Amino acid sequence: MIINFVGDIGIFKKFEDLGIDPFLEVKLPRADLNIGNFEFISTEGHAPFFYDVQTKYNCSLSYLKQLKVETFDGLGLANNHVLDYGPEGVADTLSVLMDKRIGVFGYSTGRGYNVGEFEKDGIRIAVLAFVKPGRWSKEKFGFGPDSYDPVSIVEEIEKYSEVVDHVIVFPHWGTELVEIPNEADTRNAKRFIDAGASAVIGHHPHISQGIETYRHGVIAYSLGSFIYIPEDEVGYSKKNKNRDISICLTIDFGKDRIRGYKAHYYKYDSITKIPVVQPDESIKEYAGFLNSHIYDLQLFNKQIRETLVKREVRSFLYRFRKKPVKTLYHYMGQLRLKKFKKLFF
Repeated sequence: MIINFVGDIGIFKKFEDLGIDPFLEVKLPRADLNIGNFEFISTEGHAPFFYDVQTKYNCSLSYLKQLKVETFDGLGLANNHVLDYGPEGVADTLSVLMDKRIGVFGYSTGRGYNVGEFEKDGIRIAVLAFVKPGRWSKEKFGFGPDSYDPVSIVEEIEKYSEVVDHVIVFPHWGTELVEIPNEADTRNAKRFIDAGASAVIGHHPHISQGIETYRHGVIAYSLGSFIYIPEDEVGYSKKNKNRDISICLTIDFGKDRIRGYKAHYYKYDSITKIPVVQPDESIKEYAGFLNSHIYDLQLFNKQIRETLVKREVRSFLYRFRKKPVKTLYHYMGQLRLKKFKKLFF
């Protein structure tokens, strides 16, 4: 069984305005299944669930229905935007994806995990998705994206390892715009492989990170933003060109082991708004850089100071101009010592 995994799929309003079907235009490697993270909710008539939800991150339901979303066999909803329009918005999106017979996972009510299960040629896989804590956390509302709880995740991996051939961990984690994985995530990725997972495949940072093998498994810390319009993102900077690079990770699963994998590197075309696969030779140096700096804590801290802080300042000013009181209230609630240490030390 050959599966393509991609990172963030964000259907911006601009796709609709320009009449582009990114699912039809993008060219994926040959595979039996395609799986990605569905970043934005599509809904109509529902109020934002949070004060700063961006309307440009939301296409209409009628437009979503027209798109060839069924290019993907499985889509995860465990991300920080899934509750942008509350449970009603999720229900709208689910209605379209399920009508297109797409396997959806990573969103649930109550305790536990909504695990995606897929089968092809007698090989069964389970995909376990989750997101790091935040205002979207399921524990706050009783519904939402499944949670990044390492103890519970290990239990799920061990449980599913008894009934499927491969467990794939599909986390929404890491630090945005930083090419080095979080130290805790590298430890947990290995912990998940030790528990029986065959692969850990991450997304969320909107930039690519390194790939490594560990024991019997493959770990890709971030595949970057695949179908996405980065210049429409709040806090976007033209200077960070590396974020135009994303990865489609193709894995060949045998019945009892991974037979091989290949990272296909794509580059975002700002004219067509579509990611385009790059020749191996043209991306070799950058791929080598990512893979060789997975544990570079010094570079991790440097990129936070030089990239993330600037993006956060731009985002704050953008939100403050629109809703000053609510923006101040929100940011004051985020000013914790732990976050200051992350940003400045």
